[in-house]
Amino acid sequence: MNLRNFFLLTAIATLLWSCEKDLDTPPVRTLPTGEVLTVAELRGLYTGTARRFGGDSSVYAVVTADEANGNLYKNIYIQDHTGAIVMRLINSGGLYQGDSIRIYLPGTILSSYAGMLQLDSVDVDNNVVKQATLVQKEPEVVTIAQITPAMQGRLVRINDVEFPVSEVGQTYADAAGQQTINRTLTDCLSSVIVRTSGYANFAGQTLPYGNGSFIGVVGQFNSDMQLFIRNVNEVQLFDVDARCAPLPTLCSPGTSVNQDFAGATANIDLNLTCWNNQPQVGSRYWRGYSVGGDLCAQATAFGSSNASDVAWMITPPTTYAPGMGLSFRTQRGFGVASHDPFGLFISTNYNIANLGSANWVAVPSTYATPSTADQVWVNSGTIDLSTVLPTGYTGSFVVGFRYTGSDPNGNTTNFRVDDVVIQ
Repeated sequence: MNLRNFFLLTAIATLLWSCEKDLDTPPVRTLPTGEVLTVAELRGLYTGTARRFGGDSSVYAVVTADEANGNLYKNIYIQDHTGAIVMRLINSGGLYQGDSIRIYLPGTILSSYAGMLQLDSVDVDNNVVKQATLVQKEPEVVTIAQITPAMQGRLVRINDVEFPVSEVGQTYADAAGQQTINRTLTDCLSSVIVRTSGYANFAGQTLPYGNGSFIGVVGQFNSDMQLFIRNVNEVQLFDVDARCAPLPTLCSPGTSVNQDFAGATANIDLNLTCWNNQPQVGSRYWRGYSVGGDLCAQATAFGSSNASDVAWMITPPTTYAPGMGLSFRTQRGFGVASHDPFGLFISTNYNIANLGSANWVAVPSTYATPSTADQVWVNSGTIDLSTVLPTGYTGSFVVGFRYTGSDPNGNTTNFRVDDVVIQ
């Protein structure tokens, strides 16, 4: 009986095995090749009117810049031995720097956006076949003056360039507001825009403040030529001594500060001896302002088109002495009830080039808050600086008055500071 059951089970297992189908193998995806065009020939087909491709034709090229760092969303730059162009993808992802690809053109659109020629509506699944990976194109070495519309889309390297003094200490873009910002790259004779998305993974990094080399891809918006960073590590601007526009240096530390802003000019950016007036995000500065004939410092985001404005007014360096205190007074004007723009900080390692990366310690203080009526001065009283400096500290420090606002978001309070005393 047991032997009979054994043979029965064996027969059933054999039958089931013989009925099992082979696993389906997905078909190999193939796209026709058709007529092969170079990138230069592709660009030459544009006659001023958008063209949707039909028929069979292809372009071979190498991806020189991808979406990996968040700076180029749905934009891929490609290049062959004849030229370059930007591809705008229907869906994000799938292509990476160094991919050697064939673009099957049917369904794509050759068009121009604000002067930038583009291959639009590219579906990576249906228009692209990868040929190889890790095929790297060497950037073309050019000068800023050579970056013209003829260079659209190309991967370039520019040597002996720097960010101007006016932008030192600022960030590539507005990471907090995720807003794109234009910065300026210069060789002190010519300049070009460096455009960075607020979604880039390096958006909040402080601009390097030396001279050196820059690698990026060339874009255009109307008459403005632009550069886009594909990898922030390819921005090698670290040689401070080689700058064509030397950085200003901090004054030697003093023993006290007594500033009533009488030397300011109403509605003009502050330019006071040994003080630093620096935007960190956006383009607003602290300015002179007259309140009933009394000059003070004022910051505001009113009328700014920037998604965010962060401006710092920084005192001259001062050597700390035991018992030293800080006092000032503040006032609001055209105050927005929900907007508190003011921050007070102290730093022992600030220099002009490291505004964003300096160690800023918040200083608790009494100041004009959203609950304070407009045009009312609020005295800070004397703040004991030993409470915010390291124990036993004997070196120098600066105090930073920070304004944060945004006109597009309705945070436009005018904030004023006067009678700053450190002694």
